[in-house]
Amino acid sequence: MYRLRADKYGNPKQGFTFEAPLLPASIQRSSGMLQSVETSIDLGNLLLTGSKDVYMARVTGDSMIDENIFTGDILIVDAKTEPKDGQIVVASLDGEMTVKKLRRKDGKIYLVSANQKYLPIEITGYCKFEIQGVVKHIIHEV
Repeated sequence: MYRLRADKYGNPKQGFTFEAPLLPASIQRSSGMLQSVETSIDLGNLLLTGSKDVYMARVTGDSMIDENIFTGDILIVDAKTEPKDGQIVVASLDGEMTVKKLRRKDGKIYLVSANQKYLPIEITGYCKFEIQGVVKHIIHEV
């Protein structure tokens, strides 16, 4: 049991756009109205890397809570980014999708949880293992 799953949620539509005003965090209120700021941000451009190989995954489990990844979060994952040591990845391990931190040490590969309750998983020749992508963004409610 890997304690954290990522179910493939879907591919974002190309050309997705959601543009909203970008307001400073220390915004002042004057007579109950927010001050207008001319700068805006397009979340589609921000979240999607421009790659056609970006997909979303919904998370269940508690093994990545120390990285602020919780049940219900949606991950934006780039399937074409080359994973580096220390990055958070979505991987297929023995037929199940899982979210872990990738670690390489002494020529071995490990999937490491961000929760002290769980031990690292060493990837051996007996594992059916494939990295499905690198997590680029995490969307969760506050």
